[in-house]
Amino acid sequence: MGDNGTGGSLIRKGTGDMTQESPLRLHAGSAHSRAGEVADLLARRSREAGPDAHLGTKQSLCREIGVAPGTLNESLRMLEAQGLITMRTGPGGGVFSSEPHPLVRIGQAMVRVSDGAESVAQAAVVRNALEPVVLLDAALHRTDDDLRLLRERLRLVEDSVDDDLGFARAIWDFHRAIYAAADNELLAEVCRAMLDLITARTESVEPKTPARKRARIAGHRALLEAVEAGDPQMCRRAMEMHGVDGAEVHSSTGGESVGEAVNAKEPPSG
Repeated sequence: MGDNGTGGSLIRKGTGDMTQESPLRLHAGSAHSRAGEVADLLARRSREAGPDAHLGTKQSLCREIGVAPGTLNESLRMLEAQGLITMRTGPGGGVFSSEPHPLVRIGQAMVRVSDGAESVAQAAVVRNALEPVVLLDAALHRTDDDLRLLRERLRLVEDSVDDDLGFARAIWDFHRAIYAAADNELLAEVCRAMLDLITARTESVEPKTPARKRARIAGHRALLEAVEAGDPQMCRRAMEMHGVDGAEVHSSTGGESVGEAVNAKEPPSG
């Protein structure tokens, strides 16, 4: 490990003729922020090296960057969730760069899907078109049991704010409770099928800031209140607040800073 004269550590990028050194300045702060900075550095290195390049072993990366194993492990978990690295064990193993799976916008969430990105995007378009209709149907036909389930599902959303993927899945389960309250079974089944296709292929979601999560909770509370009131105008306003949009596919991360996304940066709004 070298020093750049400013208190930052140095990490060598790649092998062979890739001998250029890049300074890594780890700022004082929480271990989570340090892990985010390390993730940013390794994400850049992964993109520059191309798919399936050996980035080092955990031990060598800890030495080069100058961080504790726990901090590095947290960084690697962030990058694995983004599809930017893979871990291999055994001789010749270590940390390898990877081609990330595409991102798809699902309403206000950006999700990374394992395969069939176009199918997922198409399912999102169908679901988004039907959501206002199924919400109104649920508002006009909901029972007390339906309302109890919706309140329970909203509490689960609120309890999942520290887990980005768990938060998204809790929101999707809230929508399933809306479908269950609808009287039109065919309409509800189509929405469920589209959502099931989306969730089955989702492997991670782009993180949201606490403020964005609070806004998402408020939007879903508005949906619950509209169903409870059985008011078509409240349903319309709640859907506007909820912000259902079309779907789009992004083939890569576009160079977005992984650590910034985890620590501070808001993902594109839907």
